[in-house]
Amino acid sequence: MSQAESAASSATSRSSKFNIDENAKGSVLVYQWRGGPTGLAVQSQADLAKTIDKNTHLRCSRKQLPRGKSRIDVRTEDLYNEPERTSYSKYPNMKNCLASIGIPSKVYWKRMFTNQYKELFIISPESSPENSPENSQNTTPSSTFAPEARHAPPQGQEDGPS
Repeated sequence: MSQAESAASSATSRSSKFNIDENAKGSVLVYQWRGGPTGLAVQSQADLAKTIDKNTHLRCSRKQLPRGKSRIDVRTEDLYNEPERTSYSKYPNMKNCLASIGIPSKVYWKRMFTNQYKELFIISPESSPENSPENSQNTTPSSTFAPEARHAPPQGQEDGPS
């Protein structure tokens, strides 16, 4: 197998990991939370798959869009798939609201009358509540700064008194 073939197969498996259909014809509503240009966009699933395949540090999750609602809240738990939500449910911040998104008018009306845009695809950086800054709370100056920087005299001064 050539490098190009292995890269193509890993790219395909990456988007398929998040159940994104590269061959789907319809458009989807995508919200990008951090990790790039944030915001709301309507795009094809093929474009979404390309984005996920190209940026391996991103993940994609889905949230149901309720009919008749013009706003939707994105919570911390919405960034994770179902098995992760269950395992991370013990963390206190899983219900925190990260964003309150106004549904675009075009999407709202198509959802109401033609039952399109059933889900919001949420793109976010690959992370988990377990890789929190807990380790950073135990840092000391000696572990933060290089030894040379701690003992070097300031610029323009000599070691001894003048």
